[in-house]
Amino acid sequence: MPTPPQFGPAGRIGLVVPANNSVIEPEFWSVLPPGTALYATRILARGDLTAEAVRRMEGDMDRAVAELAATGVDVILLADMVTTFIMEPGWNMHRTTAVRAITGTPCASAWTAMEAALTALGARRIALGTPYPAAIHALAPPFFEAQGLGLTGHATLDILAMREVPEVQPDRLRDFVHGLAREGAEAVVLLATDLPSFASIAALEAELGIPVLTSNSVLLWQALRLAGNATRLPGLGRLLAAH
Repeated sequence: MPTPPQFGPAGRIGLVVPANNSVIEPEFWSVLPPGTALYATRILARGDLTAEAVRRMEGDMDRAVAELAATGVDVILLADMVTTFIMEPGWNMHRTTAVRAITGTPCASAWTAMEAALTALGARRIALGTPYPAAIHALAPPFFEAQGLGLTGHATLDILAMREVPEVQPDRLRDFVHGLAREGAEAVVLLATDLPSFASIAALEAELGIPVLTSNSVLLWQALRLAGNATRLPGLGRLLAAH
């Protein structure tokens, strides 16, 4: 029987993270169950959030995946949601399948994790919020609807500069979520892995009475599942409390 690693015997999570993202690693570290470890590789994103900037960044992903595979992680997460709306249709499935085939390591993207979480909760009608510039945000509702999901409403914080999204404070996020049209919604979905959310999820769920799913919460949930770690994490909403 192989000797378990000294660090991360309960799961070693690998993250491919856009370089402007200063949120997802601290959020994960703040709640990781005992015995899990986190390893991140960054892909360079420059300037404002535009389609061209995202395509350039995605071109660096093969290198980042190879570096995580060399680390010996148990799961690889492609921790960027906006690629879902910029890259060609089917990108998520193609990329995650290719990563697993090449590395032998389970892989999830921000979208495949969100899709799995919505399915697990049985949520088919959602209220959608993003921080994206209006032109990027406009791509998100049609994508969700094409996946068979109904939207009760959607809105954006309309932040153009990539480095400004991590600066969104909990009170601003709360006001934004409360402003979403939610009648008939079975969940609130908040996108972007650089949008701070872990400090807000539990309070928002208590106020709204429905699950609140964020890019980071669903990625952590999926990572633990793929790593075989059944730890429940209270304080991060229904999804992670039930695992």
